[in-house]
Amino acid sequence: MIGAIILAAGSSRRFGDDKRKAILNEGDSVLARTINNVASILGSTLVVLRFGDRQYADELEEMIDQSNVSYFLAPDSAKGMAHSLSNAIHSVSDLDAIMVFLADMPYIQPDTVNKLLTVLDTHEGEAPVVVPTLHGTPGHPVIFDQAYFEELQALKGDSGARSVVEAHPDNLVLVEVDDPGVLKDIDTPNDL
Repeated sequence: MIGAIILAAGSSRRFGDDKRKAILNEGDSVLARTINNVASILGSTLVVLRFGDRQYADELEEMIDQSNVSYFLAPDSAKGMAHSLSNAIHSVSDLDAIMVFLADMPYIQPDTVNKLLTVLDTHEGEAPVVVPTLHGTPGHPVIFDQAYFEELQALKGDSGARSVVEAHPDNLVLVEVDDPGVLKDIDTPNDL
């Protein structure tokens, strides 16, 4: 089974406020949109929140009616994104692969996610790392085969999983997509 991790434990320093709760033009929050987009496609979705976010997790559970979504408060979230991902990987060790999304990227199209999943299927048994690209620029979400879970669990710092991707160039599968959403994140209020 393939699941998703949505990394939503950052501090939103550049945004100036909690960007996860910022409201998009359509009326839902950045994180709610990302969760709904992901959970409508993947069977198991783990939302990784900051360690002290229990109340926010409860609010999201009430707001988002998706039985395949669970929430995880990363104990080491204050140490950076890699720590949050490392903490979360322990919770999904029974999956065959994990698709890692960033909470502040709500514009990724469902067709893109499905295309990445199809490419993953064609490389079954090869321990692929599947990365979407737009005009050659790598983006998100990234799919990691279970073969990399141990490396992901060992991550530290704030650089995410880039080091794991770079350590396995022979297993890297780049998938060119026509979706600006794979690169468009929300760092400042103007990005909304």
